[in-house]
Amino acid sequence: VMMFTAMAGGNALLEERRDGTLQRQLVSPTPRIALLLGNFLGTLITRIAQVTLLFLGLTLVGSVLAGELKFIWGSNFLLIGLTIFCVSLAASGIGALIASIVRTPEQGNTVGTIVAMLIGLFGGAFFSVETVPVMNIFSRFTINYWGVNAFTKLSQGQTDIGLNLLILLILGVVFFAIGMFSFNRQLDV
Repeated sequence: VMMFTAMAGGNALLEERRDGTLQRQLVSPTPRIALLLGNFLGTLITRIAQVTLLFLGLTLVGSVLAGELKFIWGSNFLLIGLTIFCVSLAASGIGALIASIVRTPEQGNTVGTIVAMLIGLFGGAFFSVETVPVMNIFSRFTINYWGVNAFTKLSQGQTDIGLNLLILLILGVVFFAIGMFSFNRQLDV
């Protein structure tokens, strides 16, 4: 779900470009980087809120079912918070990258849906890819794999998620940087 909504954040810039709002913002004294970062940060904050609400909702459901307070992702709130941040950053980065590649919001919706479905399919969102050797290899190229793996480890009381967080952080920064560079080059005032 996060992947689909991350694509919507990228589409906001495309809609602003189509409606002429972005061009008006670009001729203002506001630096381009501020406009692009503002959109990206808004998308990132929305993703963080989304996953945090999911965490709270699942904690509530798990607690009701268990009859006591039950944290399904464990109780290491610092690592849970870092994981939520890194997963949100990576998803937002993919949204920024896709928005920089396509030309219209409609293309963004189509490409974003395809990318989100493929990431979900190969990342293990629909079924366990551990049992399918080829998919198990491809899954490591998705943010779903690294995010789900980190949350699974946390739920089992493990704290060795440094590699997961590093990969998610790198993916988010690299995707966003490429997206921002590409989108900035496309903008004609």
